[in-house]
Amino acid sequence: MDLLRVISVAAVVIGHAYPAMPGEEYLQIWRMPLFFFLAGFFFSTSRTFSGEFAVRWRTLATPYISWFLILLVAVWAMEHTPWPFDEHVISGALAGGASTDMPFLAFWFISVMYFAALLLRILVSLPWWVGVVVALVGLTLAEIPESRMAYTVLGIGLVPACVTYMFAGYWFRRHFWRIPRPVPVGLVCLVLGFGAVAMGAETMNMKWSGFGTYLLSPALAIIICCGMVLLFSTRIDAVLRRSAPVVTVLSELVRTGTLVVFAHALVLYLALRWLDIEEPLTRTLLALLLCWGLGVLVNRTPASPYLTGLPARRSPRTPARATPAAPRP
Repeated sequence: MDLLRVISVAAVVIGHAYPAMPGEEYLQIWRMPLFFFLAGFFFSTSRTFSGEFAVRWRTLATPYISWFLILLVAVWAMEHTPWPFDEHVISGALAGGASTDMPFLAFWFISVMYFAALLLRILVSLPWWVGVVVALVGLTLAEIPESRMAYTVLGIGLVPACVTYMFAGYWFRRHFWRIPRPVPVGLVCLVLGFGAVAMGAETMNMKWSGFGTYLLSPALAIIICCGMVLLFSTRIDAVLRRSAPVVTVLSELVRTGTLVVFAHALVLYLALRWLDIEEPLTRTLLALLLCWGLGVLVNRTPASPYLTGLPARRSPRTPARATPAAPRP
Protein backbone atom coordinates (compact mmCIF):
# COMPACT_ATOMS: atom_id res chain seq x y z
CA MET A 1 0.00 0.00 0.00
CA ASP A 2 2.94 2.32 -0.54
CA LEU A 3 1.07 4.32 -3.16
CA LEU A 4 -1.73 5.09 -0.69
CA ARG A 5 0.81 6.25 1.87
CA VAL A 6 2.41 8.54 -0.71
CA ILE A 7 -1.02 9.89 -1.65
CA SER A 8 -1.79 10.61 2.00
CA VAL A 9 1.34 12.79 2.26
CA ALA A 10 0.61 14.53 -1.04
CA ALA A 11 -2.93 15.27 0.17
CA VAL A 12 -1.51 17.12 3.19
CA VAL A 13 0.58 19.33 0.90
CA ILE A 14 -2.33 19.98 -1.48
CA GLY A 15 -4.57 20.97 1.41
CA HIS A 16 -2.06 23.56 2.59
CA ALA A 17 -1.26 24.90 -0.87
CA TYR A 18 -4.88 25.15 -2.00
CA PRO A 19 -7.05 25.59 1.11
CA ALA A 20 -10.08 26.94 -0.76
CA MET A 21 -9.94 24.64 -3.75
CA PRO A 22 -13.18 23.75 -5.54
CA GLY A 23 -14.60 20.60 -3.98
CA GLU A 24 -12.30 20.84 -0.96
CA GLU A 25 -14.92 19.09 1.17
CA TYR A 26 -14.17 15.86 -0.72
CA LEU A 27 -10.49 16.15 0.23
CA GLN A 28 -10.84 17.40 3.80
CA ILE A 29 -13.15 14.57 4.80
CA TRP A 30 -10.33 12.01 4.51
CA ARG A 31 -6.88 13.60 4.13
CA MET A 32 -6.02 13.85 7.84
CA PRO A 33 -8.10 10.86 9.04
CA LEU A 34 -6.25 8.67 6.52
CA PHE A 35 -2.91 9.44 8.18
CA PHE A 36 -4.19 8.28 11.54
CA PHE A 37 -6.10 5.34 10.05
CA LEU A 38 -2.97 4.02 8.30
CA ALA A 39 -0.92 4.48 11.47
CA GLY A 40 -3.43 2.25 13.25
CA PHE A 41 -3.59 -0.18 10.33
CA PHE A 42 0.17 -0.77 10.51
CA PHE A 43 0.30 -0.62 14.31
CA SER A 44 2.56 -3.28 15.81
CA THR A 45 0.98 -5.87 18.07
CA SER A 46 4.22 -6.92 19.72
CA ARG A 47 5.50 -3.78 21.48
CA THR A 48 5.21 -2.94 25.14
CA PHE A 49 4.32 0.60 26.20
CA SER A 50 7.99 1.38 26.84
CA GLY A 51 8.86 -0.04 23.43
CA GLU A 52 6.17 2.11 21.80
CA PHE A 53 7.51 5.16 23.61
CA ALA A 54 11.04 4.47 22.36
CA VAL A 55 9.92 3.91 18.75
CA ARG A 56 7.72 7.02 18.65
CA TRP A 57 10.44 9.11 20.26
CA ARG A 58 12.82 8.03 17.52
CA THR A 59 10.42 8.29 14.58
CA LEU A 60 8.29 11.29 15.58
CA ALA A 61 9.69 13.28 18.50
CA THR A 62 13.30 13.40 17.29
CA PRO A 63 12.40 14.78 13.81
CA TYR A 64 9.92 17.14 15.50
CA ILE A 65 12.67 18.68 17.61
CA SER A 66 15.16 18.77 14.73
CA TRP A 67 12.78 20.46 12.32
CA PHE A 68 11.57 22.86 14.99
CA LEU A 69 15.15 24.10 15.41
CA ILE A 70 15.75 24.26 11.65
CA LEU A 71 12.58 26.23 11.01
CA LEU A 72 13.30 28.46 13.99
CA VAL A 73 16.52 29.50 12.25
CA ALA A 74 14.54 30.05 9.03
CA VAL A 75 12.10 32.35 10.87
CA TRP A 76 14.94 34.38 12.34
CA ALA A 77 16.69 34.54 8.98
CA MET A 78 13.53 35.90 7.32
CA GLU A 79 13.00 38.66 9.87
CA HIS A 80 15.07 41.20 7.94
CA THR A 81 13.74 40.32 4.50
CA PRO A 82 10.65 41.57 2.67
CA TRP A 83 8.96 38.25 3.55
CA PRO A 84 9.02 37.86 7.36
CA PHE A 85 6.79 35.36 9.07
CA ASP A 86 4.04 36.40 11.48
CA GLU A 87 5.44 37.90 14.68
CA HIS A 88 3.65 35.32 16.85
CA VAL A 89 4.71 32.30 14.82
CA ILE A 90 7.35 31.11 17.31
CA SER A 91 5.12 31.35 20.36
CA GLY A 92 2.39 29.57 18.40
CA ALA A 93 4.80 26.80 17.42
CA LEU A 94 5.85 26.37 21.04
CA ALA A 95 2.22 26.08 22.11
CA GLY A 96 1.43 23.65 19.28
CA GLY A 97 -2.02 22.47 18.26
CA ALA A 98 -4.19 24.97 16.41
CA SER A 99 -1.78 27.79 17.29
CA THR A 100 0.78 26.61 14.73
CA ASP A 101 1.18 28.57 11.50
CA MET A 102 3.65 28.87 8.62
CA PRO A 103 6.25 27.37 8.56
CA PHE A 104 5.20 25.09 11.46
CA LEU A 105 1.86 24.40 9.81
CA ALA A 106 1.78 20.60 10.12
CA PHE A 107 3.52 20.25 13.47
CA TRP A 108 0.21 19.91 15.28
CA PHE A 109 -0.61 16.48 13.95
CA ILE A 110 2.86 15.04 14.51
CA SER A 111 2.57 15.83 18.22
CA VAL A 112 -1.01 14.54 18.26
CA MET A 113 0.10 11.39 16.42
CA TYR A 114 2.84 10.85 19.00
CA PHE A 115 0.47 10.92 21.98
CA ALA A 116 -2.27 9.08 20.08
CA ALA A 117 0.12 6.19 19.39
CA LEU A 118 0.90 5.94 23.10
CA LEU A 119 -2.79 6.06 23.96
CA LEU A 120 -3.56 3.39 21.37
CA ARG A 121 -0.88 1.15 22.88
CA ILE A 122 -2.80 1.31 26.15
CA LEU A 123 -6.20 0.83 24.50
CA VAL A 124 -5.26 -2.31 22.56
CA SER A 125 -4.35 -4.00 25.82
CA LEU A 126 -7.85 -3.38 27.17
CA PRO A 127 -11.29 -4.68 26.13
CA TRP A 128 -12.37 -3.25 22.77
CA TRP A 129 -15.27 -1.28 24.22
CA VAL A 130 -12.88 0.88 26.25
CA GLY A 131 -11.43 2.22 23.00
CA VAL A 132 -14.92 2.93 21.70
CA VAL A 133 -15.79 4.87 24.86
CA VAL A 134 -12.55 6.89 24.67
CA ALA A 135 -13.24 7.70 21.00
CA LEU A 136 -16.82 8.82 21.72
CA VAL A 137 -15.73 10.99 24.66
CA GLY A 138 -12.89 12.47 22.60
CA LEU A 139 -15.14 13.33 19.66
CA THR A 140 -17.76 14.80 22.00
CA LEU A 141 -15.24 17.03 23.79
CA ALA A 142 -13.79 18.17 20.45
CA GLU A 143 -17.19 19.12 19.05
CA ILE A 144 -18.86 20.89 21.94
CA PRO A 145 -19.49 24.58 21.20
CA GLU A 146 -16.42 26.76 21.71
CA SER A 147 -14.29 23.67 22.31
CA ARG A 148 -10.71 24.49 23.33
CA MET A 149 -9.34 20.99 22.72
CA ALA A 150 -7.37 22.16 19.67
CA TYR A 151 -5.70 24.92 21.70
CA THR A 152 -4.27 22.69 24.40
CA VAL A 153 -0.48 22.36 24.61
CA LEU A 154 0.81 20.39 21.61
CA GLY A 155 -2.81 19.74 20.67
CA ILE A 156 -2.97 17.00 23.28
CA GLY A 157 -6.68 17.68 23.79
CA LEU A 158 -7.31 16.34 20.28
CA VAL A 159 -5.64 13.01 21.02
CA PRO A 160 -8.75 11.07 22.20
CA ALA A 161 -10.69 12.26 19.12
CA CYS A 162 -7.88 11.49 16.67
CA VAL A 163 -7.19 8.10 18.19
CA THR A 164 -10.65 7.19 16.87
CA TYR A 165 -9.15 6.77 13.40
CA MET A 166 -6.11 4.87 14.64
CA PHE A 167 -8.35 2.55 16.65
CA ALA A 168 -10.52 1.98 13.58
CA GLY A 169 -7.49 1.25 11.40
CA TYR A 170 -6.09 -1.14 14.00
CA TRP A 171 -9.26 -3.23 14.13
CA PHE A 172 -9.91 -3.03 10.40
CA ARG A 173 -6.48 -4.59 9.76
CA ARG A 174 -7.48 -7.56 11.89
CA HIS A 175 -10.78 -8.20 10.13
CA PHE A 176 -10.58 -6.89 6.57
CA TRP A 177 -9.27 -10.21 5.25
CA ARG A 178 -12.74 -11.63 5.98
CA ILE A 179 -14.27 -9.42 3.26
CA PRO A 180 -14.87 -11.78 0.32
CA ARG A 181 -14.85 -9.22 -2.52
CA PRO A 182 -12.63 -6.32 -1.40
CA VAL A 183 -12.68 -4.33 -4.65
CA PRO A 184 -16.49 -4.04 -5.01
CA VAL A 185 -16.85 -3.46 -1.27
CA GLY A 186 -14.14 -0.80 -1.41
CA LEU A 187 -15.92 0.98 -4.24
CA VAL A 188 -19.19 0.87 -2.32
CA CYS A 189 -17.44 2.42 0.71
CA LEU A 190 -16.14 5.29 -1.42
CA VAL A 191 -19.52 5.87 -3.03
CA LEU A 192 -21.24 5.89 0.36
CA GLY A 193 -18.67 8.21 1.95
CA PHE A 194 -18.37 10.76 -0.84
CA GLY A 195 -22.07 10.47 -1.64
CA ALA A 196 -22.95 11.50 1.90
CA VAL A 197 -20.66 14.52 1.59
CA ALA A 198 -22.38 15.45 -1.68
CA MET A 199 -25.73 15.22 0.13
CA GLY A 200 -24.62 17.72 2.77
CA ALA A 201 -22.66 15.89 5.45
CA GLU A 202 -20.20 18.37 6.94
CA THR A 203 -16.54 17.97 6.11
CA MET A 204 -13.74 18.30 8.68
CA ASN A 205 -10.79 20.44 9.66
CA MET A 206 -9.39 18.57 12.63
CA LYS A 207 -6.64 21.06 13.44
CA TRP A 208 -9.23 23.52 14.74
CA SER A 209 -11.36 20.86 16.43
CA GLY A 210 -13.56 20.64 13.36
CA PHE A 211 -14.89 17.09 13.16
CA GLY A 212 -17.90 17.92 11.00
CA THR A 213 -21.39 16.58 11.66
CA TYR A 214 -21.30 14.98 15.10
CA LEU A 215 -20.21 11.33 14.79
CA LEU A 216 -21.47 11.15 11.18
CA SER A 217 -18.50 12.88 9.55
CA PRO A 218 -15.90 10.82 11.47
CA ALA A 219 -17.84 7.67 10.52
CA LEU A 220 -17.85 8.72 6.86
CA ALA A 221 -14.12 9.39 7.03
CA ILE A 222 -13.53 5.89 8.40
CA ILE A 223 -15.72 4.36 5.68
CA ILE A 224 -13.75 6.23 2.99
CA CYS A 225 -10.43 5.13 4.55
CA CYS A 226 -11.66 1.52 4.61
CA GLY A 227 -12.60 1.77 0.95
CA MET A 228 -9.21 3.18 0.00
CA VAL A 229 -7.37 0.45 1.89
CA LEU A 230 -9.49 -2.27 0.28
CA LEU A 231 -8.70 -0.96 -3.20
CA PHE A 232 -5.04 -0.11 -2.73
CA SER A 233 -4.12 -3.24 -0.78
CA THR A 234 -5.56 -5.58 -3.42
CA ARG A 235 -6.12 -4.69 -7.07
CA ILE A 236 -3.97 -1.55 -7.25
CA ASP A 237 -1.15 -3.12 -5.25
CA ALA A 238 -1.19 -6.20 -7.50
CA VAL A 239 -0.86 -4.02 -10.62
CA LEU A 240 1.97 -1.92 -9.19
CA ARG A 241 3.97 -4.93 -8.08
CA ARG A 242 4.36 -6.01 -11.68
CA SER A 243 6.92 -3.21 -12.10
CA ALA A 244 10.02 -3.44 -9.93
CA PRO A 245 11.08 0.19 -10.70
CA VAL A 246 7.67 1.48 -9.58
CA VAL A 247 7.89 -0.50 -6.34
CA THR A 248 11.38 0.91 -5.71
CA VAL A 249 10.33 4.50 -6.35
CA LEU A 250 7.29 4.22 -4.09
CA SER A 251 9.38 2.66 -1.34
CA GLU A 252 11.82 5.57 -1.56
CA LEU A 253 9.00 8.13 -1.41
CA VAL A 254 7.38 6.47 1.61
CA ARG A 255 10.64 6.91 3.52
CA THR A 256 10.52 10.67 2.87
CA GLY A 257 7.04 11.12 4.34
CA THR A 258 8.04 12.65 7.69
CA LEU A 259 10.46 15.08 6.05
CA VAL A 260 7.80 16.17 3.54
CA VAL A 261 5.33 16.84 6.35
CA PHE A 262 7.79 19.05 8.22
CA ALA A 263 9.47 20.84 5.30
CA HIS A 264 6.71 21.45 2.76
CA ALA A 265 5.19 24.50 4.48
CA LEU A 266 8.46 26.44 4.21
CA VAL A 267 8.72 25.58 0.51
CA LEU A 268 5.12 26.67 -0.10
CA TYR A 269 5.73 29.95 1.71
CA LEU A 270 8.93 30.76 -0.17
CA ALA A 271 7.38 29.78 -3.50
CA LEU A 272 4.58 32.28 -2.88
CA ARG A 273 6.52 35.14 -1.27
CA TRP A 274 9.93 34.86 -2.88
CA LEU A 275 9.21 33.33 -6.28
CA ASP A 276 5.72 34.88 -6.68
CA ILE A 277 4.21 31.53 -7.65
CA GLU A 278 0.54 31.99 -6.86
CA GLU A 279 -0.87 29.01 -8.75
CA PRO A 280 -1.62 26.44 -5.99
CA LEU A 281 -1.04 23.28 -8.02
CA THR A 282 2.32 24.56 -9.27
CA ARG A 283 3.38 25.31 -5.70
CA THR A 284 2.16 21.87 -4.64
CA LEU A 285 4.20 20.16 -7.33
CA LEU A 286 7.26 22.26 -6.51
CA ALA A 287 6.98 21.48 -2.79
CA LEU A 288 6.53 17.75 -3.38
CA LEU A 289 9.39 17.44 -5.86
CA LEU A 290 11.82 19.44 -3.72
CA CYS A 291 10.89 17.67 -0.48
CA TRP A 292 10.88 14.22 -2.07
CA GLY A 293 14.27 14.87 -3.63
CA LEU A 294 15.67 16.22 -0.38
CA GLY A 295 14.23 13.28 1.52
CA VAL A 296 15.80 10.71 -0.81
CA LEU A 297 19.19 12.40 -0.35
CA VAL A 298 18.85 12.80 3.43
CA ASN A 299 17.89 9.14 3.78
CA ARG A 300 21.39 8.26 2.62
CA THR A 301 23.19 10.42 5.15
CA PRO A 302 23.85 10.26 8.90
CA ALA A 303 21.25 13.04 9.28
CA SER A 304 18.43 10.67 8.37
CA PRO A 305 17.50 9.63 11.95
CA TYR A 306 17.19 13.29 12.93
CA LEU A 307 15.27 14.56 9.89
CA THR A 308 13.21 11.57 8.80
CA GLY A 309 13.07 9.42 11.93
CA LEU A 310 14.53 6.49 9.99
CA PRO A 311 18.02 4.97 9.93
CA ALA A 312 20.17 5.93 6.97
CA ARG A 313 19.62 3.72 3.95
CA ARG A 314 22.82 1.83 3.23
CA SER A 315 24.16 1.55 -0.28
CA PRO A 316 24.55 -2.02 -1.43
CA ARG A 317 28.05 -3.23 -0.78
CA THR A 318 30.25 -4.25 -3.64
CA PRO A 319 31.13 -7.89 -3.13
CA ALA A 320 34.78 -8.43 -2.40
CA ARG A 321 36.80 -10.24 -4.98
CA ALA A 322 37.65 -13.77 -4.10
CA THR A 323 41.32 -14.36 -3.32
CA PRO A 324 42.79 -16.72 -5.87
CA ALA A 325 43.56 -20.09 -4.41
CA ALA A 326 47.24 -20.78 -3.92
CA PRO A 327 48.64 -23.18 -6.49
CA ARG A 328 49.02 -26.66 -5.21
CA PRO A 329 52.62 -27.77 -4.75
